[in-house]
Formats: sequence, structure tokens, C-alpha cells
Amino acid sequence: MLRSIFISGREVNYPRNELMISAIQNISQATIFGSHNAKIYKGGILAILWQSFIGFLQLIPRMIRKDFDFVFVGFFGQLLTRMIALFVKKPIVLDMFVSAFDTLVEDRNITDNNSLLSRYLFTLDKQSGKRATLIFVDTHAQAEYYHDTFGISVDKMKRVFVGCDEVLFHPLPEKPESCTVLYYCSYLPLHGVDVVVEAAELLQADTSIRFKIIGRGIEFGKIQKLIQERQISNIELAAPVPVEQLPFEIQNSIICLGGHFGASSKACRVIPGKVFQMIAMGKPVIVGDNAANRELLTHEVDSWFCEMNNPEALANAVSVLYHNKALRNQIAGGALKTYQREAKSQLLKSIVQNSIIDALDFYE
Repeated sequence: MLRSIFISGREVNYPRNELMISAIQNISQATIFGSHNAKIYKGGILAILWQSFIGFLQLIPRMIRKDFDFVFVGFFGQLLTRMIALFVKKPIVLDMFVSAFDTLVEDRNITDNNSLLSRYLFTLDKQSGKRATLIFVDTHAQAEYYHDTFGISVDKMKRVFVGCDEVLFHPLPEKPESCTVLYYCSYLPLHGVDVVVEAAELLQADTSIRFKIIGRGIEFGKIQKLIQERQISNIELAAPVPVEQLPFEIQNSIICLGGHFGASSKACRVIPGKVFQMIAMGKPVIVGDNAANRELLTHEVDSWFCEMNNPEALANAVSVLYHNKALRNQIAGGALKTYQREAKSQLLKSIVQNSIIDALDFYE
């Protein structure tokens, strides 16, 4: 049996990492390096880089013994990939779930495009992509971006949708009395929470519709101030809830907002993880009209597409679905079928396993 090592910059129990670990454990004897501490995420990029460094130190004895067939570097793993590639000549599989440069520079604008940090992050993405034998991405749109921006070969990239935990997210009995339009997020710019708020404002005259936004994040203060200044009364800003409670929040909604609704280019290249959770439960979901979402979903078949960064379009979408039960049911049924056909965990794991086996055979 193959022997493998899994290591990542983010916590190993992050859902994307858990999917990859489960997949490689079915084809290899896997040794897992990393932390389960969610503070890695809350600590930002410095905490992730520190965790990467600690993980690399723990890996040194295994690199000396060379008693493995491949290394799987999970999310967030660009720094690890660069360091490991200096000492390991065996195949390195990288889950390039996000781009460090795109996320921190182009999406969150934490630094200028011409800064030393920006150039370092760009090089980090480019070199890690070059040194990996096989790269997993979550959409073809993301793969195209990596190819156009960093020159990474399309041939070495394989798409694996995000999926979700099907033990938690599965159909539950409908709550016919619900009038809630649900959105949950971490208030990042690409989420476009301001678009959701402005859409709710446009629908205030329809007193039957209520919006609930769950979460906290960097734009929460701005959103809270916007709601107060405009005296928008049909929105509840709720605190974050444990992931185990999200299925009940989804069940208690009449419509789910999947997003992304922001204007950033990254928002157009990814399918939000919440979308998979919502369609796995067979709920009618509104998503941003972009190339990534169209890789999985079809307008009026299993979802409702609306123009991104357009509160009027989102308000109209909510109103149409809210007042048309037959259409909601049609989309909800289609959503569940699409999830079961395209994004079930077993299918995603199979793609990972077969891709790794093929890459190892080619490497030899």
C-alpha cells in the first residue's frame, strides 16, 4: 500500500482538508501533521505562516527517512510546498484552494500591488504551483486564473468541488411557516453583504419578508452602521453559530442566499461553500451569476441566478421566489438532484484518489 504524508497551513479539521485527508486515507497509509486549532484562522496570515513553519519542523525526521511515496500539502500550503520541495524529490500534491496573492492583495487589499509583501505572495503562488506535481482547485475558473496569472500548467490542475459534510447537511422537513431569507458569511468583501442589505431595504414595503444574516467579520461594523443610518427594519444581524446548528437555520428559511454578491474578481471564480450546504439540503438558493457557479448550477433548474453587485436584481430575485411556491419547490428539487449527481463526498474523494494515482504513475 502507498505511504503518504498530509500537512497543511490551516487546521487539519478545516472541511476542505478533512475531505482530502479522507480521500488519501483510502489509497495510502497516511500520517497527518498539523493542528486542529481554529485560532490558526483567527490569527490571520501570520498564524498560518507560523503553523506552516512548525509543521515543516515536525516533518524533518520523515524527510530524512524518506519513508513515504508522496506528500499531500493541504490548504493553506503554498509556503510548505516551497520549503518541502527543497528537500523532497518525491511527488508533491497541492490543494491550491486559494491564492495567497489574490486573497490578500487583490481581494482584501491588505497591501499595495507593488509592495514587497505583494511580490512575495505572488512568487509564493507561482513557485509552489510550479513545484507541485499535481494541483487541486475548486473550479475551472480558478484554474484559468492560476494559468493566466502565475503560468501554472492547466494539465496539472484537477477540479474538485468543495462539497459539504453530508452527515450534517441533508434534507430536513420543511418549515411551512418560515418567512426568513437566510444569508451567513464572515463579512469578507467578496461576500457582498452590503448588496444583501440594500436589497432588503428595497423590499421593506413587503412586510412579510424578513432577512437574517448570521456571522461576524471585518465588514460587520460597516454593515451595522449602514443598517442603523438607513433605519432598515427587516434585517436581523445574528451572531455566528456552530456549524452543527447551520442545518437548522437553513431548514428554518424559505430562501437561502448562496452568493457571492460582491464585485471582486475572486467572487466570480469560486462557488461558495454555503451553496453546497444549501443545495445538499434541497433548499431554493439564489447565487451570483458568474462562471464558477455556472460550472455547477443552472438558472431556474436548480438555483436562481442574479447579477452580482446589484441590489435591485437581488431584491427582484427574492421577491419572485418568495411569492412563487411552485417555482421554489421546482428549484429546491433540482438543487438536491444536482448535489447528488455532481458534488457528493464519495464522488469528490474518487476524483482525488484517481487523480493522485494517475499522477504517481506518470511521475514514475
